[in-house]
Amino acid sequence: MPTRILIIDDSPMIRTVLRKCLESVPGWQVCGEAGDGREGIEKAQQIKPNFIVLDLSMPVMNGLEAARVLSKVMPTVPMVLFTSFITHHLEEEALAAGVRRVIAKDKSLADLISAVHLLAVKDVA
Repeated sequence: MPTRILIIDDSPMIRTVLRKCLESVPGWQVCGEAGDGREGIEKAQQIKPNFIVLDLSMPVMNGLEAARVLSKVMPTVPMVLFTSFITHHLEEEALAAGVRRVIAKDKSLADLISAVHLLAVKDVA
């Protein structure tokens, strides 16, 4: 069964790069994309991904607000916050919201792939 990933980010360019990167991993499939937190929640409930990558700063509803809702409606689905803005306080707030890892966008995409792999394998085990 493939790892089905939902990408929630307001930048179409970032979503495209993430899709290509994530789908380059055998057994991973990007099953949907959303441009803001509210749309992401709706898509997640419709398509039922088993992993979510979301941005912090988005219009309509930011990533932390979306993570709080998603962790209640889909508590077993791991989420990674992929953002440009990382502080110790943000990491604590993200973990409290249900996010499993916070990854900086200025890091290598290999860091994101590694986090998704570790969390996806952990949840399957």
